[in-house]
Amino acid sequence: MLFRFTYNLVMNLSYPLLRIIGILSHKLYLFTTGRQEVFKQIVIREVNIGEWVWFHVASLGELEQARPVMEELKKSFSNHKILLTFFSPSGYEVQKHYNLADCVCYLPWDTNRNVNRFLNFCNIKLALFIKYEFWPNYFYGLSKRKIPTYSVSSIFRPEQIFFSWYGGAFRNILLDINHFFVQNESSKSLLNSIGIDQVTVNADTRVDRVYKMSRQNNKLELMEDFTAGKKCFVAGSTWPEDYDIMEHLFEKETRLKVVIAPHEVDQKSIEKLEKHISVDCAKWSSYSSEKDRNKSILIVDNIGQLGKLYSYASFAYVGGGMKKNGLHNTLEPAAYGIPIIIGEHYNRYEEAVTLLNSGGMISVKSSAEFKEITHKLIKDKKLTQQMGENNNQYILSKKGASQLILKKIESLSGL
Repeated sequence: MLFRFTYNLVMNLSYPLLRIIGILSHKLYLFTTGRQEVFKQIVIREVNIGEWVWFHVASLGELEQARPVMEELKKSFSNHKILLTFFSPSGYEVQKHYNLADCVCYLPWDTNRNVNRFLNFCNIKLALFIKYEFWPNYFYGLSKRKIPTYSVSSIFRPEQIFFSWYGGAFRNILLDINHFFVQNESSKSLLNSIGIDQVTVNADTRVDRVYKMSRQNNKLELMEDFTAGKKCFVAGSTWPEDYDIMEHLFEKETRLKVVIAPHEVDQKSIEKLEKHISVDCAKWSSYSSEKDRNKSILIVDNIGQLGKLYSYASFAYVGGGMKKNGLHNTLEPAAYGIPIIIGEHYNRYEEAVTLLNSGGMISVKSSAEFKEITHKLIKDKKLTQQMGENNNQYILSKKGASQLILKKIESLSGL
């Protein structure tokens, strides 16, 4: 009771503050102003008519986990409509017209008033919250209305507050979830240790997504022209911390084609990247075959093509691992059966640990280590093939989680 009172007080007081801070922060401005439109959007989209399945994700990464389940749902239960909500502007602003969902909007701020207004209007038959999304008032409201609620592709760790000696009130949040689909046995054991037994271990649903993407037509005319059949290295979702270890690739022209796809592609970020590069390089937005095809470095200054870019790679680097808690999606390049290099911080990512242990990925801590492994991968064809095959086998062994989840939900909820 005290927890709910305190939580609601914090939620009610914090939102006006966020709106004020939004004057100085564009991202927070989108975060707050976008939420003002939610109740108009659900009326226009008639979310009160028909049967709706609600998917909630934090941002783009979690959407990639939800997407394969949505696709399976649409195939098997085409009469159900999909409501997709985002917490973050970085997800909503990119995917607000996502064609697999019948209504896309922000998640209204988790206050009692918003929750009741949202759930009383929307005709939701079941709700799926992806990975780390745990909202007390929404879970309580769904439970009170007897709407089946599932946590999908979730991961739990001992250091999370749910498992601390003082985490009783937070553990109660989890009791409103009908079933958990977790990514590993350790998460299942942790939930079991606090009396939660409605748990199924499944692979990461993103595997289904990246497997499907790797089997589609990924041809890009610009990449065909730039690579011209030569060995290609793709560095995806990179940050400034990653560029420091790649310096030997930036210092002189090489026969290796180097493609860099930064995580942030605004003008300032691209200019920072260009300062790291000593040789003349091409940019995607201004690419000209006549003047750029013989250059060794290409900067991809737009978003949305990374999955296809990896299809041209002989080996790849996935960014974010040179800073803590920042490693990006290693499953995308793994699906193409190519070796992967990452930075030193990866232990929080289940798939990264497994890929590394299975021999398909290598972690580096310095520019010297990065230089050594890139030289090996360029020269040692046998090593490159073996690492790539290890990644390919991992993907094949983990695909199919989305179908299993949907079948389980169907049996539990009578969808």
